[in-house]
Amino acid sequence: MVTNKTTASTSKRAALRAQQEVEEAAKKRRRIVSVVIGVIVIAAITVGVVLGVNHKSNSSSPAQQITPPSATKDGVYTLNPGKAKKGAPTVTVFQDYQCPACKGVEDALGKQFNELSAKGDIKLQYRTMTFLDHKLANDASSRAAMAAAAADVVGRYGPYHDVIYAHQAAKEGVGYTDDQLRKSFAAQAGITGDKLTKFQHIYDTRQTEQFVQNASDQGLQAMQKLGAEATPAYAVNGKPWDGWGQLSSSTTSDELLKAIVSAQ
Repeated sequence: MVTNKTTASTSKRAALRAQQEVEEAAKKRRRIVSVVIGVIVIAAITVGVVLGVNHKSNSSSPAQQITPPSATKDGVYTLNPGKAKKGAPTVTVFQDYQCPACKGVEDALGKQFNELSAKGDIKLQYRTMTFLDHKLANDASSRAAMAAAAADVVGRYGPYHDVIYAHQAAKEGVGYTDDQLRKSFAAQAGITGDKLTKFQHIYDTRQTEQFVQNASDQGLQAMQKLGAEATPAYAVNGKPWDGWGQLSSSTTSDELLKAIVSAQ
């Protein structure tokens, strides 16, 4: 026969054990939560470090940036530098390599401009912009400009410039592929051997990127000062020249020179 005293004692022990089990379970849960939180914190720190490194790597500029030898820091190229005769007029061309109208003028008058520059009858300059990248939702203008700058480093700016326009896609916005810019265009511009290796390294590592960006910004500002609203735009001795629009592919080099001189 179990007494009331014995029953009460048994109930207390059972309650105590139950309370102890509850406390142990609670401690176990707290340990698990602490471990999980620790793992999450460590993972978060690791991800943060990785993302920070990647961001730093992706956002950092190339180790070496180049200003092409035929250009000023604000992006003005001179074709055949040092060739112009004393008193020769300076013709400045504002261009974008994706601009169809720029290609049209190059097709019609590019050869004549080159001849006058080679003879020293004019000082021919180019200011290259990349604003059509935004309009056409690509980066072909920038990449073409970077490739042309790399070509200048190996002494082939003029020929490479001409090759770019010769292969501008008929449909605006198609742009240029990397394969075209670093291989086929280079070959057609006469960049071979060690010069090709150097050209491709400069292009692949984007060492002319900052130059191109700055040149585009400075070129747009200079074009706006002339009152020009679109490319191509031309200036003779720093003054707007619209006479080029009256010329055509049948215009001779002498006729072109006469038109330029009359615009001074």
